[in-house]
Amino acid sequence: MTTTHKRENARGSYEILVAEDSPTQAEHLARVLAHDPDCPARVRVAADGEAALQMARDMAPDLVVSDIAMPRMDGYALCRALKDDAGLAAVPVLLLTRLTTLQDIVRSLEAGADGFLPKPYDADQLRDRVRRILQGRDAGDPARPLEVMADERRRIYELLVATHEDTQRLNTDLARMVDSLALLGRIASALNEAAGETDVARAALDHLIRLPALAGAAISTAAPDGAVRVLAQRGEGPVPSACACADGRAGDDPAQLCLPLLAGTRRLGELHARARHDAFSNEDRALLAGVAQQIALALERARLYTRAEALVVERTNALRSERNRLSAIVETAGTLVLMTDPEGRIVTFNRACEESLGWRAAQAMGRHYWEVVRGAADPEVVRRMFAGLAEDPQPQRLQGEWVTPDGRTRSIVWTHTLLRREDGSVEFVLGTGIDVTALRGAEQRLHYASNYDAVTGLPNRDLLRDRLRQLKAQVQAQAGRRVLGFMLVRFGRMALIREALGPGAEQALLQEAAARLRAVGSQDMAASISEGAFALALLRTDADELAASARRVLAALGQPYRYQHDEFHLDPSVGIAIYPNDGVAYDTLARGAETALRQAADGVGQRYAFYRPELNRDANERFKLENALRRALERQELELHYQPQIAVDGKSIVSAEALLRWRHPERGLVPPSDFIPLAEESGLIVEMGEWVLHKVCCQLQAWRRAGLPVVPVAVNLSAHQFDERIVGTVRRVLDDCGLEPGLLELELTESASMADADKSIALLARLKGMGIRLAIDDFGTGYSNLNYLKRFPVDRLKLDRSFVRDLETDADDLAIARAVVAMAHGLRLSVVAEGVETAGQLALLADLGCDLVQGWLFSRAVPADQFAQLLATGRPLPAAA
Repeated sequence: MTTTHKRENARGSYEILVAEDSPTQAEHLARVLAHDPDCPARVRVAADGEAALQMARDMAPDLVVSDIAMPRMDGYALCRALKDDAGLAAVPVLLLTRLTTLQDIVRSLEAGADGFLPKPYDADQLRDRVRRILQGRDAGDPARPLEVMADERRRIYELLVATHEDTQRLNTDLARMVDSLALLGRIASALNEAAGETDVARAALDHLIRLPALAGAAISTAAPDGAVRVLAQRGEGPVPSACACADGRAGDDPAQLCLPLLAGTRRLGELHARARHDAFSNEDRALLAGVAQQIALALERARLYTRAEALVVERTNALRSERNRLSAIVETAGTLVLMTDPEGRIVTFNRACEESLGWRAAQAMGRHYWEVVRGAADPEVVRRMFAGLAEDPQPQRLQGEWVTPDGRTRSIVWTHTLLRREDGSVEFVLGTGIDVTALRGAEQRLHYASNYDAVTGLPNRDLLRDRLRQLKAQVQAQAGRRVLGFMLVRFGRMALIREALGPGAEQALLQEAAARLRAVGSQDMAASISEGAFALALLRTDADELAASARRVLAALGQPYRYQHDEFHLDPSVGIAIYPNDGVAYDTLARGAETALRQAADGVGQRYAFYRPELNRDANERFKLENALRRALERQELELHYQPQIAVDGKSIVSAEALLRWRHPERGLVPPSDFIPLAEESGLIVEMGEWVLHKVCCQLQAWRRAGLPVVPVAVNLSAHQFDERIVGTVRRVLDDCGLEPGLLELELTESASMADADKSIALLARLKGMGIRLAIDDFGTGYSNLNYLKRFPVDRLKLDRSFVRDLETDADDLAIARAVVAMAHGLRLSVVAEGVETAGQLALLADLGCDLVQGWLFSRAVPADQFAQLLATGRPLPAAA
């Protein structure tokens, strides 16, 4: 039974079935087809060909619109299945595809498709195609359009089949022509880049050998003696020396082809080719003839190029030889030679000019004369001289100081001459100069020798006297607001070094000491006043500042010296006299400083002294303490005490802080407030800080091996330690002790962390990345930039004891503590309160939400063995215990 599709007026719309595996494209197709006002339709969608076939069998549609590429059953198979079904054969099928080759069209027609529309389609074009198919069916006999469409398909199909073979043959011929043209193009391109005859032959054969019909090829040329010279050969086949064409005879082998390489009527050589099969085709012969013409032209060009190049080389060598002779004269002459064009642009600039004026020739060439040669007193003097040269034919002379680009001055005497052409016009301006800077330098060296020490380069006694007079005038003008110190420095071991190692070692060590003195006293007058003795003249506010300066001088000069792989200590001493207290004249101050120097050298552990004892007493005491501190590490006088940090409920030890103590053999326990500032000022804090880190980490590991429940221990970092070296130091200490990073906490003071916030953030991030715990100590005592603080990767803040001390009586301290705790918790940080001594303080801190407390209410800082007992019990002991 054949189903007809004549549409009745009572029916409201067409039934269209869409087969499309892409949900997005299917939805778009349905929307386009359903909203055509001229051809209303109800659209059903199937996800593949099998589903579409089943839906069509369930209810025959008026039209099937199908994609070709679908899973399980593609559009071709769906179309054939519909046309093979007697009940659905009359349903028109419109195929959509991105494939538009001849084979795709043929397959569509063979499948029985009624229409073919390429993707991407235009919506209006799609509606028009569907509308014509459907409305054509409604116009009359439903079979007529199908018969017309089928007849049209047959005619198209027969036409395509008839022309398909011709098209393929034409395509094959066209492809061969394209390949031949491409080969000729590649050979032409390669030949254009080849310079010599051999390069031409090799370049041609490298591409020609890729021709499928070619088994081998060679290019030969005739040598002057008539012998055959092979320029290049590729593949298997022709032997040019045995080829009949060498005698001008034609070969009778159809697989061998010899083509002359002709430049006009001249024979440059031969192209020999061997076919891969029995013979060359006419097309291959024509192609090889074209290649031979290209090779002949390239060979001729190469020969012309070679001859031209030889001629150019010959002429160039002659010109270069002449130029080199002239250049050698100009370059080796000690006189400065500078030549410009009439506009003043430099065209010649010899080596003497480079050495004297500080310009490289490449930099000076092309610049104006007055840009390169600038007067120290009058930068425009050369420009004015150049402007008046044409009016005065006589050579003109300029003498003076000239400034180099790096700021040096040179004394040069210039003479300028005009070089004219035959017609009298100016061609060049020649400037010759004599550099007399060396003569001026000799004068300066004489002055230097009279005022500076030859060994150390420091000012000598005479220059120091003059400078001291100037400083005295400044003290007098300031009406006693500043003091003038005269400091004498001498080394106790220099005589021994001179006797043991000789004067060379003495000079080397004195030069190093002078360099250190120059660095530490950069703002003062340092001088070498006698053999092995230095002096400084320095302005300070009072005697305490002079004492501090003396300590810095001794710290710098007291560092070890190296000479020929050996290390030496020079044991410097300093004596200080003060103007006007200890004298007015230079000699008086020098004698006072000498007396003080003897006191410093003779004193036990004392290396600097003031001439007047009453000014020296406190400074000497401080220096003795510093000197003893230097030996404290060596003598194992330093020790660590540990103070527990307790949970605010007072029930458990959560962490601890390591505190440094100095047990002096005579003074007993020295308070940290007395020796920590000295350590920071002298630079000892770095060495002491590393000792503390190592001691704490190894102690933690020892407690762990003993089976104790260890807790993290905090170590204070000095601002002097907090630099790029701290990361490597911490990593090395952890590795040495075998300790996991989470048990070490580093505390950095608020002021030190904010000194360079960006640098602190970077260093803290690196430490945090190692797993180290971090804390900000003494929080609230410095200036806090909260914008930086929120970026610090720290774990806790330590509320300074100054806010805890009066917490019960001072409302301001209570408000500050509340704000610190709230802010810390807002930043997800814990808070440790220092200096907790009373139960009232503990209760208030607990009410504020403080996390940990530390202070005498629970425990003082105790030695390591006592703290081990606290760890064993897990609870702190009362301070009284």
